[in-house]
Amino acid sequence: MLHPTVGRILSAVGAAVTVAALFLTWYHVDRPGAGIDDDTTGWQTFTRLRWVVLGGAGLTLVSALLAQTRPVLIARTVLGLLVAALIFRRIVAPPDLDATLEPQIGLWIGVVGALLIAAGGLVDTGRKVVAAYPDFPLWGRPVAELGAGDDRDERFDKPAPPAQGGAVTIDAEYEVLEPDNTPPRSQS
Repeated sequence: MLHPTVGRILSAVGAAVTVAALFLTWYHVDRPGAGIDDDTTGWQTFTRLRWVVLGGAGLTLVSALLAQTRPVLIARTVLGLLVAALIFRRIVAPPDLDATLEPQIGLWIGVVGALLIAAGGLVDTGRKVVAAYPDFPLWGRPVAELGAGDDRDERFDKPAPPAQGGAVTIDAEYEVLEPDNTPPRSQS
């Protein structure tokens, strides 16, 4: 099982990556008529989105410090997905300018960082679910203990022989077939 702080650390790293991505190049701007060929960061380009990303990163760090209750974990996961969607929107629909904008690495790093925030929330949520339902058939038990399924054969319901020492008696049924002495029929 994962260490209890893995999700918190993953989310905190995602928050740091997302904030750092704001200061990387998000777009290459090309305005041939004006002679402008420049790069722009997320911080320079988006006056409102930068505050949303910073706020999301700050809330993520606060959620990593709080007691890890179900609402906190769900909120952190949703927060990461929301920030990722807002940044990804800028990949799909860049700002409307009279220039050619080419998405750059900063946008992609921002999306990855926001998805790390969500992944941290999901890791912790999954750990809480497993702890709350330890007898759920899909985890916590080796595959050999899952049972035989619906096509069981009653002949195999006998207890297994002892593992070591002693004589083992095996009950077996068999049928002796006598040779058939009738001559084969001719086929015509």
